[in-house]
Amino acid sequence: EEWTTAIDDALGLVQLALPAWYGELTHTTDRIVPVGFEPEMHLSASYREAPGLVYMTLHPDPLTMAEALIHETQHGKLNLLSWLDPVLNNAYSSWTESPVRPDLRPIMGVLLAVHAFVPVSALHHRLLAMEHPISRTPHFEKRRQQVLSGNAGGLKLVESVGEPTALGARVVGGLRALHDAIAADADATSWAADAMPPG
Repeated sequence: EEWTTAIDDALGLVQLALPAWYGELTHTTDRIVPVGFEPEMHLSASYREAPGLVYMTLHPDPLTMAEALIHETQHGKLNLLSWLDPVLNNAYSSWTESPVRPDLRPIMGVLLAVHAFVPVSALHHRLLAMEHPISRTPHFEKRRQQVLSGNAGGLKLVESVGEPTALGARVVGGLRALHDAIAADADATSWAADAMPPG
């Protein structure tokens, strides 16, 4: 019951704020695999070898669950695309440092993060515009700024280091256009220059 309620609440947020993205779920997500509960954190995962599967732990906050569902589904989309096209010609030959990870990260990893978190930012943006009760909490604004800042830094890195294929250029260009539209009215003065998407 806790799981079905949490998933229903998360899907309700996504359907309300991002109805077109929600409409794609029947094609992009086959199964959500419950993997327990962590009292002090939320974990989620997806794998290139199994697009359409989302692994996640239970969390009481519907926004956290909605973010994880969007994040991992977006990974599945880009991973599936990478079966057909390398997306970045230097996807796994150019490596970068990241303030959110202790290890070096391939530039494809940065693109995967940005591709996952720009739609999360869109969720935040729409909830704020709709004056949803979740958007009035201090946690929400802090998280919204963290994600926007990370997307700005991640996109900048992908654009400066990545060597996109023709299809990859369309992906990066679409992410840039969506991020710029979402961030147009945001105050970027507090964003760290080396920020990366938080995952």
